[in-house]
Amino acid sequence: MMNKLIKAGMGLMLAAVMALAVPAEASAAPGLGTGAFFPNRYNEYESTYVSTQTTYMNGLYFTVDCYHDRIIYAEPENVGTNTSRWKIMADDLNRPHSICSDGMIYLVTDTDNNRVVTYTRIKTGEFIELQSFENVGIRPHYCVYDEASASFYVWSSYTGEMFIYKRPSRGYTLRLDSVKKLDYLNGVYTRSFTIDGNNILLCSQGAGGIISVDKRTFALRGVYPVSDELGGVVQVSHIGAHYYLTVSSDRFGDQSKATIVRSATLGGFFYPGQYEDVNELLGGIKGTAVPYYLTPAAGVYFARFMGLGGDCKDFAVTFAEDPFGNIILGTRFP
Repeated sequence: MMNKLIKAGMGLMLAAVMALAVPAEASAAPGLGTGAFFPNRYNEYESTYVSTQTTYMNGLYFTVDCYHDRIIYAEPENVGTNTSRWKIMADDLNRPHSICSDGMIYLVTDTDNNRVVTYTRIKTGEFIELQSFENVGIRPHYCVYDEASASFYVWSSYTGEMFIYKRPSRGYTLRLDSVKKLDYLNGVYTRSFTIDGNNILLCSQGAGGIISVDKRTFALRGVYPVSDELGGVVQVSHIGAHYYLTVSSDRFGDQSKATIVRSATLGGFFYPGQYEDVNELLGGIKGTAVPYYLTPAAGVYFARFMGLGGDCKDFAVTFAEDPFGNIILGTRFP
């Protein structure tokens, strides 16, 4: 097995080195949104269905309820034990995966419509749709607002493209600033990215590991294969002294192996003895819940789990790592 892993890692490295990250011509054309107005109304479901992300923004909690085709939100006092006290931000989406905000504009990846949509919240509390950017690659999965560059980053999971949007003034309009294309990830399923200082870490199930590129130039910085048991990588995040990796299955699609592990280095995920399984410490139970995105907000990280059926429903937890490397578990969310 070790020889096979080494060969896989070398193959990935060779493919990456042979292809350069070059800016692509901006192709995601903006259009006016539908202008849809979403009145204050409560969610009709008591639990989410294959939810991918929970986060906290602008005084509200948000969950991306992927298979219910919606984003839901709640004030802190209404989080409750189920999602029937959450309200609907938008429900005209097709398998959304992520949400982010700069404090004024909310951007959502409308994944199976191959677009991103922007919204804002008006004084009376309702959300309205502002813009729709069509043809954002194929199945854009993940988005982040990067305060350092005042930019929204959006990743297309099948075309190896990062779409970067900016708000040129204090208005409510975004423009597409650039598209960075990684040819070696074109056609290779890559679920997420994490901005880690001057680097961007891309988690690629199709490529078999983690790829690091320069945040500004998108030049290749490093390639880090993972072991077979961690093959279904979802997201990696640098938290405290460790890198945390969420895994939806092993390399062969067995979701009973879904877990969260951590390692002191990115290279440590290749060798089983160099990473630690922390799934149970974060409330996960192997075989019943699949971890997905890790999202930083308000000084903690939100870990979202998708229930595999039966009595296990979707849930999220907050956690942090103390200076000694201990995991501090916080609030649990429906």
